[in-house]
Amino acid sequence: MAVLGSLLAVMSTTVVAAETRLAAGGKALLPVIVSPGASERTRTAAGELAEFLGRISGARFEVETGDGTTGIAVGVPTDFPRLTETDAFRPGDPFRRDDYLLHSHPAGVHVLGAGELAVHLAVWDLLHRLGYRLYFLTDTWEVVPERPELAISVEALERPDFVTREAPRGAPWSDRALWQRWRLRNRVESSFVLNTGHAYDAIIRANADIFASHPEYYALVDGQRRLAGQVDGRGNIKFCIGNPALRRTVVDHAVRLLRAQPELDSISLDPSDGANWCECPDCARLGSVSDRVLTLANQVAEAINAIGLGPKVVGIYAYNQHSPPPSIAAHPRVVVSVATSFIRGGYTLEDLIEGWSARGATLGIREYHDVFAWSHDLPRKARGGDLAYLQRTIPDFQRQGARFVNSENADSWGANGLGYWITPRLLWDVDAATKIEALVEDFLQRAFGRAAEPMRAFYTLLNLDTSLRADQDLVARLYRHLQAARQATQDAAVHRRLDDLVLYTRYLELYAAYRLATGEARQQAFEQVWRHAYRMRDRSMLSTVAICHRDRFRDPSVKVPADAGWDIPEPENPWKSSRPFAADEVAGILARGIEANRPTEIPFTPVAYGSELLPAEGLEPAGTGPGQRPDTFRHLQRVHTWLPENRREIRLRVTGGLIPHYRDRGNVRFALYAAAEATLEPVARDHSVPPDGAEHSIVLRSPYSGAHTLEWTDGGDRTRVVWTEDLPFTLRSTAEDPMRIDGRWDLTFYVPRGTACVGGYTTATAGRLVNAQGTEVFSFAAMPHADYFAVPVLPGTDGAFWRFEDCLGARILLTVPPYLAPSPEHLLLPREVVEADAQRPEK
Repeated sequence: MAVLGSLLAVMSTTVVAAETRLAAGGKALLPVIVSPGASERTRTAAGELAEFLGRISGARFEVETGDGTTGIAVGVPTDFPRLTETDAFRPGDPFRRDDYLLHSHPAGVHVLGAGELAVHLAVWDLLHRLGYRLYFLTDTWEVVPERPELAISVEALERPDFVTREAPRGAPWSDRALWQRWRLRNRVESSFVLNTGHAYDAIIRANADIFASHPEYYALVDGQRRLAGQVDGRGNIKFCIGNPALRRTVVDHAVRLLRAQPELDSISLDPSDGANWCECPDCARLGSVSDRVLTLANQVAEAINAIGLGPKVVGIYAYNQHSPPPSIAAHPRVVVSVATSFIRGGYTLEDLIEGWSARGATLGIREYHDVFAWSHDLPRKARGGDLAYLQRTIPDFQRQGARFVNSENADSWGANGLGYWITPRLLWDVDAATKIEALVEDFLQRAFGRAAEPMRAFYTLLNLDTSLRADQDLVARLYRHLQAARQATQDAAVHRRLDDLVLYTRYLELYAAYRLATGEARQQAFEQVWRHAYRMRDRSMLSTVAICHRDRFRDPSVKVPADAGWDIPEPENPWKSSRPFAADEVAGILARGIEANRPTEIPFTPVAYGSELLPAEGLEPAGTGPGQRPDTFRHLQRVHTWLPENRREIRLRVTGGLIPHYRDRGNVRFALYAAAEATLEPVARDHSVPPDGAEHSIVLRSPYSGAHTLEWTDGGDRTRVVWTEDLPFTLRSTAEDPMRIDGRWDLTFYVPRGTACVGGYTTATAGRLVNAQGTEVFSFAAMPHADYFAVPVLPGTDGAFWRFEDCLGARILLTVPPYLAPSPEHLLLPREVVEADAQRPEK
C-alpha cells in the first residue's frame, strides 16, 4: 500500500506531486540514471525501464550514470547519497525489504527500492501507472499502450500489506521462466523468503549417516521404528521428537545450514506429509502432534537466532494432523502458515487462526487457489477464480494478523486468470478489495477494448456467476460471448486473446462430452481431451501436464497407450501434435461450438417462499405412503424440525467416523437453533461424539417449542444420525443451499394448489418423479445430463404430496416449496402454504 504519511514526513516538497514529462514527439526527455556503483541487478531493472518506456512512447531512452538529482534515478538508497528521501527506508528490518519510493519532481523521477528486488518492483509499478500490463503468462496477454506524449505525476512510498505474496506462484511442472516474469511484473516476488515446505525427509537425507546409526530417531509406529524408505499409505517418515538427541541433531543441522548459507532468511521444519506419528511414551508426554512439531521448531528457532547471523525464521504449516492449535507458546521467530484446507480435529479455519495466534505465533496463510484434482481446470470450481472469495478472505487474513501468504495453484489461466491477476494486487494492498470492480474494468477495457462488453458477460460466467447451469449451457453461452467479442473489434491483439479463450472453451466442451461418455466412447473422448490440451499447451490456458500425465482426472476407466506416454516425443507419439492453430481453424471451432451447444432456457418462472415453517397439518397426504429417512451424511448438514409444546429435547443415536481413513477430522459437532431465540445463537450444542465408528446417544435440549434447525458437521468422515421417529425431519434444497445426501434416496415434497409446473434443477441423472396418484411423471435417467427439469401438474394432482424415488445427487426445487422429507408427517412447509391450502375445502 502507499504510505504517503511516512513519505511526507521525510520530504520537504509539497503534497501535490510534480508532473514530470518523460517523452514528447517520439523523443525521450530524460535519461534513466543509475549510480556508477550500481549492481548488475539494478542495472537490469534500469535497462528494462528504458526498454519499456521506449515501447510505450516510441522514443529511445538511454541508461546513463549520475547522482540521481536529475533524470529517472533507479537504484537502492546507497546508490544516491544526495537524495534525502532514502531516509524513509528501514534497511535493518528484514520484513521491509520490498518498500520502494516513486517520486516525480521538476528534474526527473526517483525510482528507489529498499533492496535490489524492490527496485524491480518499483520499476514495474511505475510502468503499471503508465498503462503497462501483463495480465496472464504469455506475450498474448501483454498490453503496451501507445503514448508518444508521456508524463508521470506520482508521490508514493509503497509498502506491501503481506511480507510474502506467493499467490499464485505456479505448479511444480509450470513454465518457470514465464511464471517468474509474470510474478516479478505483478509484484508477487518478495525479498524475504519464507521456507515452509515438508522438511523432515530432506533433514534425514542431509544427515544420512547419523540416522542410519540411530534408528531410535525415527517414529515408533505399531511397535516398530519406521525407517527411511519404509513409507506406507498413511504418510511419510516422521521423527521421534520426544527423543532429546533427535532434537539436538535437528538443531545442529539447522545451525550448520545457516552458517553455510547465512543469506537464508528462514528454514523449514514442517513435517513430512501424512500420518505415521510417533507413538512412544516420550512423544506422548510432549503433548499433541502440534505440540511436538512446535517444540522442535521452537528449539531450532532459539538456536539459530543465537549464532550472530541476525534474525532468522523457522517456517511451519498448521496443516493436516498438526493443524490444531497447540497448548504451548510459539517462539516469536516461528512463522506458522495456517492451511485453509486439510484441517483436522474438527476445527474451523477461524478456530485455527485464533488458536495459533493466542499462542503467540507469527501467522501466515497456506491457501489453495486451485488444486487440479479438485477443479479439472473448470470454471466456477476453484478459489483462485472466485472473485468474491478473494475479495473477502485476503483482507480478513490481514486483519487477523497474517503477514505471509503462499498458495497452491494449477496452470488454469483459462478458468482463473482474472482472479490470478487480481490476487497480487490485493495482497499488496488489501484496500484494493474495495475497488474490485475497478480492477475488473481495467482488465476488460485494456485487454479487450471495444469487445469489453461481451467479455464482461464472458468473465461474469467464469468468475462471478453462481446460478445453476449445466455444462452444456455454460459452454454455449461462452462461445456466443466470444463470437460477439470477435465481431465487436478488428484489433489483432484482442483477437489473439479471444483465440486463447475459444480454445479453452473447446476444452470445456470436450471435457463435458468425456464425462458423459461410457465404455469405448469414454476412451475416445478422453483421447480428444488429451490431444487438445497438449496441442494448446503453449497458450498456458490449461494444466496440460496434469491433464495428460500426472493426474489424467484419476479415471481408471481410461488409459494412455504406451506409445503415447508423456515421455514419448513427437513425431513418434501418435497423440502429440504441436501444429499451431490457424485462424480459420479457431474460427471453425467457434462456429461449430455455437451450432452444437444451445443455451438452456429455463422453462418456468421460479417462485419464492417464506422461511417460517410449520408442520404440514391439514393437507391431503394421499398417494405417498411411508418413506425411508436418510441416515448417513458427510460434511455440513441441516435438518428442520418442530418441537411440540410438551417436548423440549431431541434424542439421537450418532455414529461418527464411518470412513476409518478420515477419523482424524475431530468429533461430530451439533448445534441446535430455535426460531424463537432472538439472539440467533444456538440453544444447545454437543461435541461429544468421537469419530470412532461406534454408536453414541446424545440429547439436545431447547427452552422453546416450535420450529428448530439442527446443524451438524463431521469434517467429511461420514456420520450416521438415527433420527427420533416422532419428530419432523425436513431438508431444504435451494440453489444457495442444496440438499446433501449420500447414496440413493426417496423423499416427499408438497405441490401447492394452483401449481402449474414442478420445476427445478437436478445434479444427477438417476431416479424418477412420482405424483400423488403414484404415477411416474418424469424420469431423470432419461436426461442426457444434469440440467433444469419441468413437469406439468395435471388437474387434480396439485394440493398434494409428490415423491422423488431412487434418486442420486440433489434436486433443487424452484416452483414449489423447497422442502423434502421422508413422508408428509415429517415435512415442514412455509406458513403461507400451510395456511392457504389447509383452509380450502377438499376438492
